[in-house]
Amino acid sequence: MAQNWDYAELSKAAKAAGGPEKYVDMLEQASKDAGKMEMQPWLGVAAVGASLLTTATIKVVDYFKSKKKKNEAEIEKTKKEIINGIKDYDDTHPDEDDNREVEKCQEMNLKNRLMS
Repeated sequence: MAQNWDYAELSKAAKAAGGPEKYVDMLEQASKDAGKMEMQPWLGVAAVGASLLTTATIKVVDYFKSKKKKNEAEIEKTKKEIINGIKDYDDTHPDEDDNREVEKCQEMNLKNRLMS
C-alpha cells in the first residue's frame, strides 16, 4: 500500500512539473547542480595542490642544476691542477724522456676518467 502512495505522489509531482519527461529532466538538472556544488571545494584543493607541487618541483630542479654546475666547476679546476702538475713535473725532470710515452698514456687515461 505504501508503494501505491509513493507512486501517487510521484505522479502528482510529475503532473505539476509538466509531464514525466520534464520531471525527470528537472530531477537530473537538480542532481547535476548539487554535484557541481559538492565538487567546488575539491577543485580548489586540487588547484592549490597542483600549485604547491609545481613550486616544489621547480625548487628541486633548480637545486640539482646548481649542484651540477658546482660539480662541473670543481671537476674543471681539478683537471687543470692535474694537468699543470704533470707539466710542472715534466719541466723539472726533462731527462726522463723515455718515460714520457707512459706518462702521456696515463695523462690521457686520467682525462678520460674525469670526463666520464
